[in-house]
Order: sequence, then structure tokens, then C-alpha cells
Amino acid sequence: MNYTLFAIACYIILRGLQVLLENHAGKRWYRILINGVTLVMLYAALSSLVVWYHRIYLLGFDPSK
Repeated sequence: MNYTLFAIACYIILRGLQVLLENHAGKRWYRILINGVTLVMLYAALSSLVVWYHRIYLLGFDPSK
């Protein structure tokens, strides 16, 4: 699996959660959930950039397989 595709999938999940749970936007658990998913997505995006330029596999798998 490609790191870039993984980062894009994380973004799609984040946006989907925001749309599905928009009625609960003011609640504390919603903010914690969205912040957690956002951190995972940002880490995946950063990992994608690092692999692109330096070939360091931060997500634990080889993107060519």
C-alpha cells in the first residue's frame, strides 16, 4: 500500500466523520475524536512526505509492496 494513498484514506475518513457527526459538533467527545483522527491523518501525511524524499518508512511498511 502506498503511503500517499493511506494519507488520503485518513483524510476521507476524517471528512466522513465530520459530516456524519455534525449534529454533535459541540460535545467534548466529538472534539476529542476529531482531534485524534486529525493527528493520525497529519502523521500519515508527514510520513508520506518523508518516504517520498528520504525513503524512511515511518508507518512500518514498505510502500512498494
